[in-house]
Amino acid sequence: MKNQIKYLKNLFYELLNDCGRVFIVVKYSDRTTLGDRGFTDEEKEKGIILIFKHKNHRPLQWTEDGSIITTLAFGVNNRPENCFLHCDDIVAVYSPDARVKFDRWDMWNMENSSKVTKGSKKLEKEKLPNSKIVSLDSFRK
Repeated sequence: MKNQIKYLKNLFYELLNDCGRVFIVVKYSDRTTLGDRGFTDEEKEKGIILIFKHKNHRPLQWTEDGSIITTLAFGVNNRPENCFLHCDDIVAVYSPDARVKFDRWDMWNMENSSKVTKGSKKLEKEKLPNSKIVSLDSFRK
C-alpha cells in the first residue's frame, strides 16, 4: 500500500469518527465501479465526490493495495450499490466540518505532467510565423 493511501485511510476513519461524515474524491476509470449506477458523462469528465456517513455505507473494506470495497446508497431512494474504488482513482479525502483536505500528491504530479505534455505538444504545433531560431552553439566557448 502506498504511503499516501495509508494516510488517507487513517484520516478517513478519524474524520468519520470525529465529524460523522467524510468526502472522497474519485476520478473515473475502468477500474472503479459504482454498481449498476455507473458514472454519468459529467462524472467521467470531472470525477465524483462520494459522501460517507455512518448510515449510508455498510461494510467498508480497505484492500492491501488501498482500494475500497463497500456498498453505498445513491439517489432519493438510497438505492444500495456495490462499489469498488481503485486505489489509483482515489484523489482526495476531505471534511468541510473539520476544514481538512488531503490531496494525493502523486496524483497531482501525474495530472500536471500530462498537462505539461499536452501543452508542449500544442506549442510545437503553433509555431510563430516570423520567429527566428538562434543556435546557442555560437555563444558557447
